[in-house]
Amino acid sequence: MATLVGTVPSIIDARVHFFDPRTPPWSLQRIGRASVPVLRALPRPLLWIASQFTQEHSLSGIAGPGLLARRYQLADYTKDLAGLQSVAGVPVSAVIPVDSQWRRRQSAEDSPEAFQRDLDHLLAQPYGVDGMPRLGGVIVPLDERAVGLGVRRLLDEDDDDLIRGVRLRWARHPDPLVHDWTSTPDAFATAHVERVLPDLIRRGLVIETLCYSHQLGELVEVADRYPEATFVVEHLGLPAGVFGPVGNSTGATAAARADILNLWRERMAMLAARPNVLVKISAIASPILGYGNEKSGNIGGQHILADMIGPLVLHVVDRFGPRRVIFGSNAPLDGHNASIGVTVGALLDVLGDRGEYLLAHLFYENARRVYRVDDAATPDAGSAET
Repeated sequence: MATLVGTVPSIIDARVHFFDPRTPPWSLQRIGRASVPVLRALPRPLLWIASQFTQEHSLSGIAGPGLLARRYQLADYTKDLAGLQSVAGVPVSAVIPVDSQWRRRQSAEDSPEAFQRDLDHLLAQPYGVDGMPRLGGVIVPLDERAVGLGVRRLLDEDDDDLIRGVRLRWARHPDPLVHDWTSTPDAFATAHVERVLPDLIRRGLVIETLCYSHQLGELVEVADRYPEATFVVEHLGLPAGVFGPVGNSTGATAAARADILNLWRERMAMLAARPNVLVKISAIASPILGYGNEKSGNIGGQHILADMIGPLVLHVVDRFGPRRVIFGSNAPLDGHNASIGVTVGALLDVLGDRGEYLLAHLFYENARRVYRVDDAATPDAGSAET
């Protein structure tokens, strides 16, 4: 089995979450998870109406049972790296955390101060202490709430230049039990986003986007509109239900899953023709892809994960090339189905025979270049390619 020994000095994990649901702004509505079986039993018209009153119901599709109710910090992440060394042969030297606010709609907690608390929480982790990974930079939210609530202020007050990108969560799905990340039909066309986006691009910030695969065609138009920007598509373009049923009826039949896969392949090929678009190979064990809903792991191990995710990963790598793919563990949200070691091992199984150049860029070089990860955050970075 392939390892990363001699290929990279370490791994840069470009997608992790740190959160504490006991405190704002992560306090979630606990009714959500318990309401899912009841919601599924409703007729479709009533299902849509009920879903609007239980806004966190579909969060059960993005993480394992009970995970979002537990605190997750850098120390927990470091424990979850156990077993990675034996698989990859190298450690994780730096992480790039993203905001972990899962609430979809505006609330009293949505204020510039709330977003500042989120950023402060990310920055307060003990990076680099006792062998824990260093901080490579942070990604802050850019949605209909955050844009109007001081994203520019966060950037202007970022004296240490640690904000490396902004993240627009514009995923909306016609299935009422698949989570909507926004209530805005076209997030990129909102007055707030259109007003602030050019300024963010001029600042050299990466524009990360979270959308479902059927929305990727819209991103093609945005990438053409801003050719000077760097866009990163999260989670392989998120083809919800591609492996099995999720939500109410998404991916419920083989024919439906084939349609999801075919549309995803077509849209990713279109995006690959835009040189300013990269793909984050993250969330490859996410429940939302349709692996199953058992309380214990739903995949069965590294080799099964490699067999399932392999065609998607290879399609992305073949179209985007080695310099436009970035690894992210999505910890801890995928931990229910696969550990970080299993996730990395599955990718090595899929891509090991593609050569060291691809592996070096996927796991290290591209994240260091795109997110401007400081040399001090990575070992032997001075010898790495820029």
